[in-house]
Amino acid sequence: MIRHAMLIAAASLALTLPASADTVAKRVFEADLLAAVHQPAVHGYDYQMQGNGIEPPYASHIEMDVRTVAQHGAKSVFFDMFDGANRREFGPMAAQEQNPLVIVLLQRDVNQMANLTGGAAGYFQKQIRKAFNEDAESEPVEVELDGRKLAGTKLVMRPFHDDPNIGRFPQYRDKSYEFVVADGVPGGLYQLSSRVPDPKDGHLILQETVTFKDVKP
Repeated sequence: MIRHAMLIAAASLALTLPASADTVAKRVFEADLLAAVHQPAVHGYDYQMQGNGIEPPYASHIEMDVRTVAQHGAKSVFFDMFDGANRREFGPMAAQEQNPLVIVLLQRDVNQMANLTGGAAGYFQKQIRKAFNEDAESEPVEVELDGRKLAGTKLVMRPFHDDPNIGRFPQYRDKSYEFVVADGVPGGLYQLSSRVPDPKDGHLILQETVTFKDVKP
């Protein structure tokens, strides 16, 4: 059931339209981030959640296990996320060029917002998918990996900011999603984070960040 739900989520969230160079669709979903992965490997990521009432910040891990890579590039991917009672294991997910971790994290985020607001998953999913194809804030950044400096790109999107229907969920009006991609990082994705500021004074309510750590055969 988990695998089936994730595959449906991937199909709906990743649907894209023709995009310019500075969109998440172009830089993340159409950038073939996973195409350079030719051998089975476990990609490790650090996870952190911080915000109002979360003291100390919650830290855990995510593993994306690319278990098989076919000759034509198709991959079978499994996930092991978090620890203890929060642990989730699922797979396989089919992948080829796109990094499925992006879809897993965004679908988890959609589900969390839906649970907190009474089941409006379709609305949140639609707005995020729409934002993939809109101009994103984009800037060059430098990331460090194994002592090396790598050139990357940071893209920021705010799917709900200008939506006239966000009045139903004002706490998410200024929610942002930040993607950092860089050539040389296995899987292409260096970091993905979401941030929810208080719409009244801007102070942090919730931030979740996933950062690439290492890759092991």
